[in-house]
Amino acid sequence: MTGTANFYQLPVVPLTLVESRRAICRVIAKAWQVLGKVDVLAADAEVLGVYDDLLWTFHAGVFLPHGQAANEPVYLFADSQQGRSDAHALVLLEWPRELPTLDSTRRLIDFIPGAEEERAAARARYRQCKRAGFSIQLFPLEV
Repeated sequence: MTGTANFYQLPVVPLTLVESRRAICRVIAKAWQVLGKVDVLAADAEVLGVYDDLLWTFHAGVFLPHGQAANEPVYLFADSQQGRSDAHALVLLEWPRELPTLDSTRRLIDFIPGAEEERAAARARYRQCKRAGFSIQLFPLEV
């Protein structure tokens, strides 16, 4: 498997959960603007609902077409088996475990929590990407 994995480091300075999620929404919006069709895999249905609502309101004047139907430009789902083979990127939202199957993923976008105790799963995903042959890029997440 070859592709690119972009890991965004959340600031170590404590942010509110809303601030962190708004920053993540900006990354999703940028991915859609640059890459087009984006799949967004949430850790669970609750996280999915939070981001579904927040993607409408995270920034005044920004329209981000998204929804829970596979024909949406930004497709939100919580079952790792639902991804689209023709998506240009896969974004992981608050993903607490190892990577899902990445057979057709060309670009993975993941987030590294700021709190040290929450980073272990992100480190494991980083190692998985490396072993799978992904080109890895690290970015600070601007808030």
